[in-house]
Amino acid sequence: MRLRHPDGQTVHVATVVSVENVKDVRALLKTLDARVVPQRQRLFADVLSVSLRLSPILATTLASSLGLRRRLRHELATRRLEVVTLDTGPDLTAPDGSWRTWWMQTLDLARVLVDLLPEDSAHGSISTTLPRSAAPALTATGDEADAETDTAADEARREQREREWQVATRLMADLSGGLTEIAWHTGRLVRVAVEAAPKTLITGSQDVVRLLERADPARIGACLSAAQLADAKESPAQALTRLRRARLSVVKLRLGHHGDDTDLGAVARSMLAAVLGGVHAGCDHIEVGGTEELDAARDELSAVGLDGAADRPMPGVGRAG
Repeated sequence: MRLRHPDGQTVHVATVVSVENVKDVRALLKTLDARVVPQRQRLFADVLSVSLRLSPILATTLASSLGLRRRLRHELATRRLEVVTLDTGPDLTAPDGSWRTWWMQTLDLARVLVDLLPEDSAHGSISTTLPRSAAPALTATGDEADAETDTAADEARREQREREWQVATRLMADLSGGLTEIAWHTGRLVRVAVEAAPKTLITGSQDVVRLLERADPARIGACLSAAQLADAKESPAQALTRLRRARLSVVKLRLGHHGDDTDLGAVARSMLAAVLGGVHAGCDHIEVGGTEELDAARDELSAVGLDGAADRPMPGVGRAG
């Protein structure tokens, strides 16, 4: 779904389609026909934006075949589906725990996305969580007899975590270079949105700032969600202020189903108001978990001034960068 911000910027709202168990394009198309096309018809949408959660196997297959990517793009257009963003999902990020594997998978997704973008879209996004940290959280037993052992173990964990940070910041710089190379060859920009997740290095915006200190802010930014902000005990305003001071952008917003959780719903509304309620759109890619959530989000999106399906996006990255 395409909405128009009062500043003229097109904001894409995409529904996540989880196809982690799909291994080839034919099976992917069957899944879309069974699960997604009927939903587009139910919504009476001319075009439905989807965020594909591809398995690493299918992502690698598509990345290595221009013919398959072109076929998939044609089939998506035939079904009146469009892809401007992809989602690795919390369970698809580097299953072997390898940072290098994560880096290669992310670049594979970027190569796939540039050839799936609609003709009138010049940029896309990929949201991702980092590999799980190999260093367990620091704990203390409170037992004096174990105090010396605890101190030594904690110091070892700190050193291991620091090594992980060094690897992570270096690979983010390398990822920036890979995304730049893809943009140079294709003329289309893909940005990566890093999301906080349990048991990873990233727990809040302060960690995002540290992670991206050597990365190109035009290529990599943050993915924010109400749940993640609540877990980090950050307000949307605090997170945005910290990111902006570091000259980092919000690449994607994730809207979830809050049910009867009024506190989480309030955080979500505050996040939308902070990022999209200003004179200019602070982000132009929004992701929802399903078409039911898309229905539920319409009123909240309308409240920050997003209205009407936009026929064509504004050229370039726009003000969201």
